[in-house]
Amino acid sequence: MTVLRVHRIPFSTNVERVALAAAHKGLSVDWVDHPADDRSAVRALSGQDLVPVAEIDGEVVVDSTTIVDRLEELVPEPSLYPADPSSRAAAEAFVAWFNVVWKAAPNQLAELVDAGDAGSEQAEELAGLLQTRLGVFEHRLRGGDFLFGDVLTAADICAFPFVKYALLHDPDDTETFHLVLMEHQ
Repeated sequence: MTVLRVHRIPFSTNVERVALAAAHKGLSVDWVDHPADDRSAVRALSGQDLVPVAEIDGEVVVDSTTIVDRLEELVPEPSLYPADPSSRAAAEAFVAWFNVVWKAAPNQLAELVDAGDAGSEQAEELAGLLQTRLGVFEHRLRGGDFLFGDVLTAADICAFPFVKYALLHDPDDTETFHLVLMEHQ
């Protein structure tokens, strides 16, 4: 039996990815909560400040996508990737695109908001880019209820915690990044 302990902070979109994957795979998670403003225990465990940090059977794993992939290795069914090799490659490419390309604009926009530059030309460009990229999701969803057809995949788990802010928001969540997502989606 896999022992899964995950360190988290409140409202973390990346932690939500791990929660979704674990739930899909029927894995029980021992959640360890940390205050957002004190990540010293996270740093002591993993050598860095970002969450989630998972302890999987004693192995420390960082990065939400890496953790999700590790869960896929441990519990292959139900799979988080399409069985067809070309569809699997497309889902993997989507996850990489989302993490490297899509997330860049809202992160940069949040930094500008925090710096008091929310009305700058650069901020407006980033807001427009974020709006434009919503079309990628709309296009992918034309094929079914999920991004890659009629089954939940790693692509959905990767994107949902971020794009949900178009419609869902906890009023207690005041993180700038999430407010940017809410406003510009």
